[in-house]
Amino acid sequence: MSELIIIMGVSGCGKSTIGKALAREIGAKFMEGDEFHSQANIDKMRAAVALTDEDRAGWLDAILEAARAAPDKALVLACSALTPYVQQRLMTSTRRLHWIHLAAPASLIQARLEARRGHFMSPELLESQFEALCPPKGAASINAAQPVKACLKEIRGILPAF
Repeated sequence: MSELIIIMGVSGCGKSTIGKALAREIGAKFMEGDEFHSQANIDKMRAAVALTDEDRAGWLDAILEAARAAPDKALVLACSALTPYVQQRLMTSTRRLHWIHLAAPASLIQARLEARRGHFMSPELLESQFEALCPPKGAASINAAQPVKACLKEIRGILPAF
């Protein structure tokens, strides 16, 4: 069965960095969830307006379609997946899911967001992201405050062999 490894968490927790590195290590395709947002969603987030489930529907459809169309045995997806709505939609994938939650203190995440340039996600939405965060049952929690190599070692220790 093909695998979908979802690297989830609030904006700035390291989803893209860890996801890309993990995909390289295991020879999987990397998918950046942000690339599937509509321009309307991007504009809302840039304006510090939180997305609704209605806003997320098309985004999730696009992610799921890309996952279905990918011939790769394993995919690594960087996706916030904060809420049960998003998680349940992703669970409709025909791939075997592995949930990796990158967790870190709000103060560290805030500092990362303030240092980050060029991303559409407004740092003003961080508090609402922490409020919405509800990792799915069975998600592995990884301390995102540690170096990338340490995160990867932990993740590799809980994933099946690739």
